[in-house]
Amino acid sequence: MDISLKQLQIFQAVVVAGSITKASRRVGLSQPSISQQLAKLEEKIGAQLIQRNRTGLVSLTPSGEYWFKVAEDMLRRLDQAVTEHNRRYFDNAVILRMGVPPTLRGPFIAASARIASESPGFAKFELRFALTSGELVEQLRLHQLNCIIVNESSIAEGRSSFAVATLFEEPLCWAVPAEIGRDEVERALLPGSKPQKLGGALARYVEMDSNVPMRAKSDEWFRHNLPAATPMFSTMTYAAAVDLVAAGLATAHCPLSLLPGLPDNVSRRVRFYAVDGLSRTVILAMPKHLMTLPAYAGIFNKIVAYAHDEYRQDNLFKQVEELPRLGTVIELPRRA
Repeated sequence: MDISLKQLQIFQAVVVAGSITKASRRVGLSQPSISQQLAKLEEKIGAQLIQRNRTGLVSLTPSGEYWFKVAEDMLRRLDQAVTEHNRRYFDNAVILRMGVPPTLRGPFIAASARIASESPGFAKFELRFALTSGELVEQLRLHQLNCIIVNESSIAEGRSSFAVATLFEEPLCWAVPAEIGRDEVERALLPGSKPQKLGGALARYVEMDSNVPMRAKSDEWFRHNLPAATPMFSTMTYAAAVDLVAAGLATAHCPLSLLPGLPDNVSRRVRFYAVDGLSRTVILAMPKHLMTLPAYAGIFNKIVAYAHDEYRQDNLFKQVEELPRLGTVIELPRRA
Protein backbone atom coordinates (compact mmCIF):
# COMPACT_ATOMS: atom_id res chain seq x y z
CA MET A 1 0.00 0.00 0.00
CA ASP A 2 1.26 3.46 -0.93
CA ILE A 3 0.20 5.13 2.31
CA SER A 4 1.93 8.37 3.26
CA LEU A 5 2.68 9.71 6.72
CA LYS A 6 0.89 12.91 5.73
CA GLN A 7 -2.33 10.97 5.15
CA LEU A 8 -1.99 9.29 8.53
CA GLN A 9 -1.35 12.67 10.18
CA ILE A 10 -4.50 14.09 8.58
CA PHE A 11 -6.52 11.03 9.59
CA GLN A 12 -5.26 11.29 13.16
CA ALA A 13 -6.00 15.03 13.29
CA VAL A 14 -9.60 14.48 12.15
CA VAL A 15 -10.20 11.80 14.77
CA VAL A 16 -8.57 13.76 17.59
CA ALA A 17 -10.37 17.01 16.65
CA GLY A 18 -13.68 15.23 16.15
CA SER A 19 -14.56 16.78 12.81
CA ILE A 20 -13.01 17.80 9.49
CA THR A 21 -13.86 21.44 10.22
CA LYS A 22 -11.87 21.48 13.46
CA ALA A 23 -9.02 19.46 11.96
CA SER A 24 -8.74 22.02 9.16
CA ARG A 25 -7.73 24.67 11.68
CA ARG A 26 -5.24 22.31 13.35
CA VAL A 27 -3.35 21.13 10.25
CA GLY A 28 -3.64 24.27 8.10
CA LEU A 29 -5.40 22.60 5.19
CA SER A 30 -8.76 23.36 3.62
CA GLN A 31 -11.70 21.06 4.32
CA PRO A 32 -11.85 19.85 0.67
CA SER A 33 -8.15 18.97 0.80
CA ILE A 34 -8.62 16.98 4.00
CA SER A 35 -11.65 15.16 2.58
CA GLN A 36 -9.67 14.34 -0.57
CA GLN A 37 -6.74 12.94 1.42
CA LEU A 38 -9.07 10.84 3.58
CA ALA A 39 -10.78 9.48 0.48
CA LYS A 40 -7.40 8.51 -1.00
CA LEU A 41 -6.39 6.82 2.24
CA GLU A 42 -9.63 4.84 2.38
CA GLU A 43 -9.20 3.89 -1.29
CA LYS A 44 -5.68 2.57 -0.67
CA ILE A 45 -6.76 0.64 2.42
CA GLY A 46 -9.92 -0.59 0.74
CA ALA A 47 -12.20 0.19 3.66
CA GLN A 48 -14.20 3.06 5.15
CA LEU A 49 -12.41 4.55 8.16
CA ILE A 50 -14.76 7.23 9.45
CA GLN A 51 -18.44 8.04 9.40
CA ARG A 52 -19.86 11.57 9.57
CA ASN A 53 -23.22 12.49 11.05
CA ARG A 54 -25.39 15.42 10.02
CA THR A 55 -23.51 17.86 12.24
CA GLY A 56 -20.13 16.88 10.77
CA LEU A 57 -18.87 14.95 13.81
CA VAL A 58 -16.93 11.81 12.97
CA SER A 59 -16.94 8.31 14.42
CA LEU A 60 -14.63 5.42 13.63
CA THR A 61 -15.56 2.23 11.86
CA PRO A 62 -13.95 -1.02 13.12
CA SER A 63 -11.32 -0.61 10.38
CA GLY A 64 -10.91 3.02 11.42
CA GLU A 65 -10.27 1.99 15.04
CA TYR A 66 -7.46 -0.29 13.88
CA TRP A 67 -5.84 2.27 11.59
CA PHE A 68 -6.15 5.06 14.15
CA LYS A 69 -4.09 2.98 16.60
CA VAL A 70 -1.58 2.27 13.81
CA ALA A 71 -1.38 5.98 12.93
CA GLU A 72 -0.88 7.05 16.55
CA ASP A 73 1.85 4.45 17.04
CA MET A 74 3.72 5.31 13.83
CA LEU A 75 3.53 9.07 14.36
CA ARG A 76 4.67 8.73 17.97
CA ARG A 77 7.65 6.61 16.85
CA LEU A 78 8.47 9.21 14.19
CA ASP A 79 8.40 11.94 16.81
CA GLN A 80 10.71 9.89 19.01
CA ALA A 81 13.08 9.35 16.09
CA VAL A 82 13.21 13.08 15.32
CA THR A 83 13.84 13.86 18.98
CA GLU A 84 16.65 11.31 19.14
CA HIS A 85 18.13 12.61 15.88
CA ASN A 86 18.19 16.15 17.24
CA ARG A 87 19.74 14.92 20.46
CA ARG A 88 22.56 13.12 18.61
CA TYR A 89 23.35 15.49 15.77
CA PHE A 90 22.28 18.99 16.79
CA ASP A 91 24.23 19.47 20.00
CA ASN A 92 21.34 18.36 22.18
CA ALA A 93 19.25 21.32 21.05
CA VAL A 94 16.32 21.82 23.43
CA ILE A 95 13.22 23.40 21.96
CA LEU A 96 10.36 23.66 24.45
CA ARG A 97 7.00 24.19 22.75
CA MET A 98 4.75 24.96 25.69
CA GLY A 99 0.99 25.35 25.47
CA VAL A 100 -1.04 27.05 28.20
CA PRO A 101 -4.59 28.37 28.61
CA PRO A 102 -4.97 32.16 28.34
CA THR A 103 -5.54 32.47 32.11
CA LEU A 104 -2.01 31.39 33.01
CA ARG A 105 0.14 34.44 32.40
CA GLY A 106 2.50 36.55 34.43
CA PRO A 107 5.02 34.99 36.84
CA PHE A 108 4.42 31.34 35.95
CA ILE A 109 5.15 31.82 32.25
CA ALA A 110 8.22 33.92 33.00
CA ALA A 111 9.53 31.28 35.41
CA SER A 112 8.96 28.48 32.89
CA ALA A 113 10.84 30.40 30.19
CA ARG A 114 13.71 31.07 32.59
CA ILE A 115 13.92 27.40 33.60
CA ALA A 116 14.00 26.32 29.95
CA SER A 117 16.62 28.94 29.03
CA GLU A 118 18.95 27.71 31.78
CA SER A 119 18.81 24.11 30.52
CA PRO A 120 21.93 22.70 28.79
CA GLY A 121 21.47 22.82 25.03
CA PHE A 122 18.63 25.35 25.19
CA ALA A 123 17.75 26.64 21.71
CA LYS A 124 14.25 28.10 21.87
CA PHE A 125 11.17 28.56 24.05
CA GLU A 126 7.89 28.73 22.14
CA LEU A 127 4.71 29.70 23.96
CA ARG A 128 1.28 29.03 22.49
CA PHE A 129 -2.16 29.76 23.89
CA ALA A 130 -5.38 27.87 23.22
CA LEU A 131 -8.87 28.76 24.33
CA THR A 132 -9.41 25.49 26.19
CA SER A 133 -7.39 22.74 27.82
CA GLY A 134 -8.94 20.28 25.37
CA GLU A 135 -7.36 22.08 22.42
CA LEU A 136 -3.96 21.97 24.10
CA VAL A 137 -4.27 18.22 24.68
CA GLU A 138 -5.12 17.79 20.99
CA GLN A 139 -2.01 19.72 19.98
CA LEU A 140 0.12 17.63 22.33
CA ARG A 141 -1.25 14.42 20.81
CA LEU A 142 -0.60 15.81 17.31
CA HIS A 143 3.03 16.61 18.29
CA GLN A 144 2.49 20.34 17.71
CA LEU A 145 3.42 20.94 21.36
CA ASN A 146 5.75 19.01 23.64
CA CYS A 147 4.70 20.45 26.99
CA ILE A 148 1.31 21.67 28.21
CA ILE A 149 -0.27 23.05 31.37
CA VAL A 150 -3.94 22.14 31.56
CA ASN A 151 -6.89 21.17 33.72
CA GLU A 152 -6.37 17.56 34.82
CA SER A 153 -9.82 16.47 33.68
CA SER A 154 -8.98 17.27 30.06
CA ILE A 155 -6.21 14.68 29.72
CA ALA A 156 -7.99 11.56 30.93
CA GLU A 157 -7.99 9.98 27.47
CA GLY A 158 -4.54 8.84 26.37
CA ARG A 159 -2.95 9.85 29.68
CA SER A 160 -0.72 6.76 29.61
CA SER A 161 1.28 8.29 26.72
CA PHE A 162 2.38 11.27 28.81
CA ALA A 163 4.37 12.07 31.91
CA VAL A 164 1.92 13.96 34.14
CA ALA A 165 2.53 15.86 37.39
CA THR A 166 0.19 17.97 39.51
CA LEU A 167 1.27 21.62 39.75
CA PHE A 168 -1.36 23.07 42.09
CA GLU A 169 -4.98 23.05 43.14
CA GLU A 170 -6.44 26.27 41.84
CA PRO A 171 -9.60 27.82 43.32
CA LEU A 172 -12.04 29.77 41.21
CA CYS A 173 -13.09 33.21 42.40
CA TRP A 174 -16.35 35.07 42.08
CA ALA A 175 -15.79 38.37 40.24
CA VAL A 176 -18.20 41.19 41.12
CA PRO A 177 -18.19 44.82 39.88
CA ALA A 178 -16.28 46.94 42.41
CA GLU A 179 -19.11 49.45 42.78
CA ILE A 180 -21.32 46.79 44.39
CA GLY A 181 -20.80 46.94 48.14
CA ARG A 182 -20.39 43.99 50.45
CA ASP A 183 -23.75 44.61 52.10
CA GLU A 184 -25.45 44.30 48.72
CA VAL A 185 -23.48 41.14 47.94
CA GLU A 186 -24.54 39.56 51.25
CA ARG A 187 -28.20 40.44 50.67
CA ALA A 188 -28.03 38.85 47.23
CA LEU A 189 -26.84 35.59 48.78
CA LEU A 190 -29.73 35.37 51.22
CA PRO A 191 -32.13 32.49 50.49
CA GLY A 192 -35.12 33.55 48.42
CA SER A 193 -33.52 36.61 46.84
CA LYS A 194 -35.49 37.79 43.82
CA PRO A 195 -34.14 39.47 40.69
CA GLN A 196 -35.90 42.77 41.42
CA LYS A 197 -34.16 42.88 44.82
CA LEU A 198 -30.71 42.41 43.29
CA GLY A 199 -28.46 45.04 41.80
CA GLY A 200 -28.33 44.94 38.00
CA ALA A 201 -25.07 43.03 37.74
CA LEU A 202 -25.98 40.63 40.56
CA ALA A 203 -29.07 39.55 38.64
CA ARG A 204 -26.92 38.43 35.70
CA TYR A 205 -23.87 36.22 35.33
CA VAL A 206 -21.45 35.22 32.59
CA GLU A 207 -21.78 31.63 31.44
CA MET A 208 -18.62 29.94 30.18
CA ASP A 209 -18.44 28.05 26.91
CA SER A 210 -19.49 24.39 27.09
CA ASN A 211 -15.90 23.32 26.29
CA VAL A 212 -14.61 24.87 29.52
CA PRO A 213 -14.24 21.99 32.04
CA MET A 214 -15.45 24.05 35.02
CA ARG A 215 -18.64 25.19 33.25
CA ALA A 216 -20.94 22.67 34.99
CA LYS A 217 -19.61 23.40 38.49
CA SER A 218 -19.83 27.15 37.88
CA ASP A 219 -23.44 26.91 36.71
CA GLU A 220 -24.29 24.78 39.75
CA TRP A 221 -22.77 27.40 42.07
CA PHE A 222 -24.97 30.11 40.61
CA ARG A 223 -28.07 27.91 40.79
CA HIS A 224 -27.39 27.19 44.46
CA ASN A 225 -26.14 30.60 45.65
CA LEU A 226 -27.84 33.04 43.25
CA PRO A 227 -30.87 31.18 41.91
CA ALA A 228 -32.48 34.47 40.84
CA ALA A 229 -29.55 35.36 38.57
CA THR A 230 -29.71 34.46 34.88
CA PRO A 231 -26.89 33.72 32.39
CA MET A 232 -27.34 36.68 30.06
CA PHE A 233 -23.79 36.54 28.69
CA SER A 234 -21.57 33.74 27.39
CA THR A 235 -17.83 33.82 26.62
CA MET A 236 -15.10 31.41 25.59
CA THR A 237 -12.46 32.74 28.00
CA TYR A 238 -12.35 33.76 31.64
CA ALA A 239 -10.52 36.96 30.70
CA ALA A 240 -13.45 38.03 28.53
CA ALA A 241 -15.85 37.19 31.36
CA VAL A 242 -13.94 39.45 33.76
CA ASP A 243 -13.99 42.23 31.15
CA LEU A 244 -17.80 42.07 31.23
CA VAL A 245 -17.72 42.20 35.02
CA ALA A 246 -15.44 45.25 34.93
CA ALA A 247 -17.99 46.93 32.67
CA GLY A 248 -20.60 46.44 35.39
CA LEU A 249 -22.74 44.08 33.32
CA ALA A 250 -22.69 40.88 35.37
CA THR A 251 -20.75 38.67 37.79
CA ALA A 252 -18.60 35.70 36.77
CA HIS A 253 -16.18 33.04 37.92
CA CYS A 254 -12.48 33.03 37.05
CA PRO A 255 -9.36 31.10 38.11
CA LEU A 256 -6.99 32.63 40.62
CA SER A 257 -4.11 32.45 38.12
CA LEU A 258 -5.85 34.98 35.88
CA LEU A 259 -5.69 37.79 38.41
CA PRO A 260 -1.98 38.77 38.26
CA GLY A 261 -2.19 39.29 34.49
CA LEU A 262 -5.20 41.61 34.54
CA PRO A 263 -4.55 45.21 33.46
CA ASP A 264 -5.12 47.93 36.05
CA ASN A 265 -8.10 49.38 34.22
CA VAL A 266 -9.85 46.02 34.70
CA SER A 267 -8.61 44.91 38.14
CA ARG A 268 -9.52 48.18 39.87
CA ARG A 269 -13.11 47.83 38.70
CA VAL A 270 -13.59 44.29 40.02
CA ARG A 271 -13.62 42.73 43.48
CA PHE A 272 -12.82 39.02 43.77
CA TYR A 273 -14.35 36.74 46.37
CA ALA A 274 -13.01 33.31 47.26
CA VAL A 275 -15.74 30.67 47.20
CA ASP A 276 -15.88 27.12 48.52
CA GLY A 277 -16.29 24.08 46.30
CA LEU A 278 -14.94 25.54 43.07
CA SER A 279 -11.43 24.46 42.20
CA ARG A 280 -9.50 22.66 39.49
CA THR A 281 -6.34 20.58 39.46
CA VAL A 282 -3.71 22.05 37.14
CA ILE A 283 -1.17 19.60 35.74
CA LEU A 284 1.96 19.59 33.60
CA ALA A 285 2.12 17.01 30.80
CA MET A 286 4.95 15.99 28.47
CA PRO A 287 5.40 12.99 26.11
CA LYS A 288 7.01 10.14 28.01
CA HIS A 289 9.80 9.65 25.50
CA LEU A 290 11.07 13.19 26.18
CA MET A 291 11.50 12.30 29.83
CA THR A 292 14.30 9.93 28.79
CA LEU A 293 16.32 13.01 27.78
CA PRO A 294 17.99 14.70 30.78
CA ALA A 295 17.38 18.26 29.52
CA TYR A 296 13.62 17.84 29.08
CA ALA A 297 13.27 15.79 32.26
CA GLY A 298 15.16 18.53 34.13
CA ILE A 299 12.86 21.25 32.78
CA PHE A 300 9.79 19.19 33.67
CA ASN A 301 10.95 18.56 37.23
CA LYS A 302 12.06 22.16 37.82
CA ILE A 303 8.72 23.57 36.66
CA VAL A 304 6.95 21.18 39.05
CA ALA A 305 9.29 22.22 41.88
CA TYR A 306 8.67 25.90 41.12
CA ALA A 307 4.90 25.36 41.26
CA HIS A 308 5.18 23.57 44.61
CA ASP A 309 7.76 25.79 46.29
CA GLU A 310 7.39 29.31 44.87
CA TYR A 311 4.18 29.70 42.90
CA ARG A 312 1.91 29.17 45.86
CA GLN A 313 -1.62 30.49 45.61
CA ASP A 314 -1.47 32.05 49.07
CA ASN A 315 1.61 34.07 48.09
CA LEU A 316 0.06 35.65 45.00
CA PHE A 317 -2.27 38.01 46.85
CA LYS A 318 -1.45 40.02 49.93
CA GLN A 319 -4.72 41.70 50.90
CA VAL A 320 -7.36 39.19 51.96
CA GLU A 321 -10.35 40.19 54.10
CA GLU A 322 -12.91 38.00 55.83
CA LEU A 323 -16.41 38.30 54.44
CA PRO A 324 -19.46 36.66 56.06
CA ARG A 325 -21.03 33.83 54.07
CA LEU A 326 -18.39 33.88 51.32
CA GLY A 327 -15.26 33.44 53.43
CA THR A 328 -12.71 35.84 51.93
CA VAL A 329 -12.56 38.74 49.56
CA ILE A 330 -9.45 39.16 47.44
CA GLU A 331 -8.26 42.66 46.66
CA LEU A 332 -5.63 42.87 43.92
CA PRO A 333 -2.43 44.69 44.83
CA ARG A 334 -2.26 47.93 42.87
CA ARG A 335 0.69 48.39 40.55
CA ALA A 336 3.00 51.26 41.28
